[in-house]
Amino acid sequence: MSESFDVVVAGAGHNSLITAAYAARAGFRVLVLEGSERIGGDATSEPLTLPGFLHDSCASAHNLIQANPMLRKNELELGRYGLEYIRPDPVVAMPFLDGETLTMSLDVERTVAELARFSAHDANAYRTLLADWELMAPVVEDERANPPRLPSEVAARTEASPMGPAMERIRRSSALDVIAERFDEPHVRAFFAWMAFMTLEAIDEPGTGLLAFSLVAGRQRSSWTTPRGGSIRLPLALAAVIEEAGGTVMTSKPVQRILVEAGRAVGVETADGSHFEAKKAVVSTIHIKHLPGVVGERHLPDRFVESVGRWKPSIAMFVTHYALSEAPRFGAGHGRESVAMAALESIDELRALLADQRSGRIHLDEPVLLAITSSLVDPSRAPAGQHTFKVVTFVPYDLPGGPQRWDDLKAEVSAAIFDRLCRLSPNLSSRIVLAEHVESPLDMERRNPANWHGSCHGGAAAPEQSGYFRPAAGWSSYRMPIAGLYQTGACTHPGGSISGFPGRNCAAVLPSDLGSSLDDAVNAKRLAAKP
Repeated sequence: MSESFDVVVAGAGHNSLITAAYAARAGFRVLVLEGSERIGGDATSEPLTLPGFLHDSCASAHNLIQANPMLRKNELELGRYGLEYIRPDPVVAMPFLDGETLTMSLDVERTVAELARFSAHDANAYRTLLADWELMAPVVEDERANPPRLPSEVAARTEASPMGPAMERIRRSSALDVIAERFDEPHVRAFFAWMAFMTLEAIDEPGTGLLAFSLVAGRQRSSWTTPRGGSIRLPLALAAVIEEAGGTVMTSKPVQRILVEAGRAVGVETADGSHFEAKKAVVSTIHIKHLPGVVGERHLPDRFVESVGRWKPSIAMFVTHYALSEAPRFGAGHGRESVAMAALESIDELRALLADQRSGRIHLDEPVLLAITSSLVDPSRAPAGQHTFKVVTFVPYDLPGGPQRWDDLKAEVSAAIFDRLCRLSPNLSSRIVLAEHVESPLDMERRNPANWHGSCHGGAAAPEQSGYFRPAAGWSSYRMPIAGLYQTGACTHPGGSISGFPGRNCAAVLPSDLGSSLDDAVNAKRLAAKP
């Protein structure tokens, strides 16, 4: 081995950096190895179009992480390292082809008043939805912030919640059924369906009911939470914590093999032939589908390998990044443009998209769209008066003829989506486009191997891949079947998005196994902060 560390971490996405930061603060000598030229994984930012334009390659909104004790309790003091969040107002605007626009504001009363323009019943139903979420949220947030429990325990805790059996019924329902049951007006239904769909799950399937509550309540509370200076500010702050505590972060060091001796993970080998010893543990964010090849299937139980073989992908993303000469307008809220724009004409269109997903067809008739202009609230993203613009839609990874067909189709698909957007904006056209960068699901996978099948969420959050079953029954506590090997990231509980929960949960398990604790890391921070 060329160098020796206590803990070696494979990957520098935000979850692995969180685990590494707590471990370093707890006194372990930590090394983080990242395969690409920059850290962050799907929470990074790059100049994808023109010099001076900084684009979030994947994630833009950091909503879920606001409930993480790491931020909520300021455990790592990331503000000291340059992390700052903007909460835009309005939150999101949804224009429709009939000329209507539905806008969510940070102020609940403004949002209620906006909904009342469409339906007094639905405005009242929204208040009820938020109140119901307040009763359910402590149960759900406790689940997210801890290693997963047995399904029987989850059911018992749900039944014992303030909503009791009603919460269990919601959990078992589909989000679309919940929305159709609670709201009447078509525009309102489309808005809440779009919101629930932003986890990239098939919300017409049972087991997605809570998404009808959690996402909208999170947006209402925290807006389209935007990190000033780009998504990469979160990983940069975490890397600074690691390095201040004596750890090391290396880029352009893809881990191609986890070394196993006598049934224990003892280090890693990178693509350039370098070896790094892990005296106590290896932490992986290598995608679970790739992990058996990296450690060697002979070291893994058949049951684990079989479970990985059944792993299902999330819905894939198709993204075009633009540099614009002016901000696109989509329906102003209270005199200001919205950072986030939503497009979905109806629940029926969402059902059609999901059906096309399952059949391998690209849904372009009335696609579901998310468009983000982060530079509206963060001028550091673009030259003065100009703007970054990201447009996302949702497509199948596998096409008839294979995913390689995306290389021939992506320009045509991007152009069709842009034309669709132009129908919803008075000023968006090719006239204001300075440059563009298109990424198909295949491109996303090429850029980051963790984006298996073109999704940044690790894998579908279906019941058989959630909680105790993520990534495999019996190995969902962030401990893998090989001694000394731990797993974090989107393939572990509670799944994808910028939540940091997989990273912090793993950070609670790892130090405990090594004779320390998460509290040791937090208290070390507090001691270091004293004059």
